[in-house]
Amino acid sequence: MNYKLEIIYDGTDFFGWQSQKNQRTVQGDIESALKNILKIDSVNVIGSGRTDSGVHANAQIANVFLETRMSSVQIMKALNRKLSNDVFIKDCMLVDEKFNARFSAKKREYLYYITDTYSPINRQYSWNCKWKFDKNKLRECAAMLIGENDFTLFSKASSETKNKICCIYESSWNFESDISIYRISGNRFLQHMVRLLVGTMIEVGRNRLSLIDFQNILKCKDTNTYAVRAPSLGLFLNRIHYDL
Repeated sequence: MNYKLEIIYDGTDFFGWQSQKNQRTVQGDIESALKNILKIDSVNVIGSGRTDSGVHANAQIANVFLETRMSSVQIMKALNRKLSNDVFIKDCMLVDEKFNARFSAKKREYLYYITDTYSPINRQYSWNCKWKFDKNKLRECAAMLIGENDFTLFSKASSETKNKICCIYESSWNFESDISIYRISGNRFLQHMVRLLVGTMIEVGRNRLSLIDFQNILKCKDTNTYAVRAPSLGLFLNRIHYDL
């Protein structure tokens, strides 16, 4: 039977989502908990996508095939008893056998938080950016991203992903008194892509790069200008959309 999990996690102490040898990961913790609960040797939890080390999730989605007499609610409660307090299974439900958290996703949404005042409470959940930046330039950069583009230069250079074309549906900044929030949604995202977009937009806002520089990086034109990566701690996987 195929179960869909909705997962919230604080990524601070995780080496990302995907299981890695000798590293603590969200996928690894959930799989270990399931093996312990069901007394099985192996299990594969399929996530909607990977998050990097230090990145958080308000609603990561995963699916897992299990043979058990436990109900969805019982599975959820058992997992939450086993998991540490920086991971929480918000929901568990039985879904169609064809559902795949990664390949069935229609849209993914991320949020990035930037603060201009330091807080020891929020220091792991936002980028404390000490520089002043031009908000209108950030808005102009964000608007350039709407539509289909090749994000090769806004992705990890060593990535093995060959197709770097992504379609962006929403890209916008919201500025409040002491916090700036960037929202982006698209059909898919590349490794480090959102962090590279945010970091480079901030460089434009600080007048260290021009709007033309940003556009040239986006259009993969020959340039000596490179994308700049923002820290992971301000990034949240916010929502995954499906046709269910």
